[in-house]
Amino acid sequence: MDNQFEFDDFIIKGDTLVGMTRQGKDKIKNEGITHMPIPKEGPDGTPIRKIGQNCFYRRKLSTFEIPETVEEIGYDAFGVNNISEITIPDSVKKIDGFAFYRNKLTNIKLPAELTHIGPSAFALNNISNIEFNDKLELIDTSSFYSNAIEKLELPSSLKKINMFAFRKNNIFEVEVPANVAELHKDAFETTTIINK
Repeated sequence: MDNQFEFDDFIIKGDTLVGMTRQGKDKIKNEGITHMPIPKEGPDGTPIRKIGQNCFYRRKLSTFEIPETVEEIGYDAFGVNNISEITIPDSVKKIDGFAFYRNKLTNIKLPAELTHIGPSAFALNNISNIEFNDKLELIDTSSFYSNAIEKLELPSSLKKINMFAFRKNNIFEVEVPANVAELHKDAFETTTIINK
């Protein structure tokens, strides 16, 4: 554990980091903390595999250290913070809806094992560059809505792009991989679609 935080600052159930205790929330607020080192295990030594729903929602934090034990990031887990950059470890297989919604991210590298990006997961950021992996299959509704993306190199593994996935960006032309079986007509906004 980081010496700034202790287990009593967190709510941990099994392998899930559920959230912060009142003590933990007060520590962030009263001490003006902006960096959060997420524990890699609970007090009994169980590895943290999931960051739960709303875990760090609206905590005014700027940076996080996500341990390589984490496999799932829950709904709105990091929503409405001040995150400008984050390293998502390759152990993460699932990113739920609104997970990084309304932050200040500019670049994102998707973890190697990720197959599904949840709805609005990265919406309302300042992302201009996305480094995709070669296993991603689904980009869900509004996943990257309202960012600063100009160019996209979509992976050949991709099978489905849902409504508003890249709406409100600056993409004028995009090549859609041949494997994409479902491309919602409103996935992009005034963008020229080129089928590979």
